Amino acid sequence: MGTIALLALRDMCRRWRLMIALGVMVALTVLMVTLLDGYVRSVDVRFRSAQPRLVVQQESTVGEFAGSRIPASVGDDLRAGGVADPIPEVHAVTGTSGSDAVLITGVDVDRYASLDPYHLVSGRHLRLGESGRTAIIGASLARRLDLGTGDTIRLRGRDFAVVGVFELGTYVDDAAIVPLADAQHLLGWGDEVSLYVIPVDGPYAAGALLPGGLVVAQRGDVALVDEWGPLIAMLTASVRLLALGAVAVMAVALWRLAWLHRIDFGLLRLVGFSRRVVAVFLSTQAVMLVALSTLIGALSSWLLAPSLARTTLAVTTGPEVDGSVLTRSLLYGMAVLVVALAVPLIALSRRGVGDLVQRDD
Repeated sequence: MGTIALLALRDMCRRWRLMIALGVMVALTVLMVTLLDGYVRSVDVRFRSAQPRLVVQQESTVGEFAGSRIPASVGDDLRAGGVADPIPEVHAVTGTSGSDAVLITGVDVDRYASLDPYHLVSGRHLRLGESGRTAIIGASLARRLDLGTGDTIRLRGRDFAVVGVFELGTYVDDAAIVPLADAQHLLGWGDEVSLYVIPVDGPYAAGALLPGGLVVAQRGDVALVDEWGPLIAMLTASVRLLALGAVAVMAVALWRLAWLHRIDFGLLRLVGFSRRVVAVFLSTQAVMLVALSTLIGALSSWLLAPSLARTTLAVTTGPEVDGSVLTRSLLYGMAVLVVALAVPLIALSRRGVGDLVQRDD
């Protein structure tokens, strides 16, 4: 069978133009499927990272992103309702346009680090009683503005010293985190806040409506992305149709390549070789072509993903090509291989020796 595999490889070299065309088609399909899957993965990771805490925010807003503004008296009402320790936060978007917009998060300096698993890339956390205005910024914002620990970031006309750069892996990586009082003063909110963080084992559950137009929501699950659902679904359907087209073209191409050698296969069958000869020949060509093309497509998507990141409404979005996305890409390639290979194998196996050696020219 090694001789048959070698003949298959030589045949691929002889028809190199056709093989390159088929390989490019498969590689581009894998590239597009991987990048789109990376976008969906990015949305899930950055905007749907539900945490074991709840937030009380203004109804019909996305409090953890922007839009919610509630009085400080809500904290007293929550304590009266049995919540042990509601933690206030401010979330807002500032800037003059979508390109220079910045997320601002005002936090309780004593307790914010225990609410989220901040990973400090450099510098330190915020501290109480600092003499000047300080901030820690997310890694995405630091890259976008080319800032680091020790630099100064300007928020609504005021300078804040960057004392640390953190990474969470969520949309908060695009935020500048400042002490709660500084955020309220910066926005002119007085003592108002965006939301209160409360424990899940308290008297309220996610979805509960409270007096004053308030609602209880799951922390970390930003409902803003629900608006992107139809667009993502449409793009997913388009790429799946493209993948089906690639499978069809590959199946027809492999079938045509096999049919060009039908007389050779028929003669080998006449002298005693089994149907495995056909299977080895086609499998060698299919595996070499699809495997190499899939690898090139997946690797290209991984290399291209960072350059496709774009900032919209203060948040940088781009394909997240991680291990799970690359694994699915390899599975897509295997599906193309199996289906495209099965069609010519089944078609040829059903033909007798007489049909194979009969010339049609």
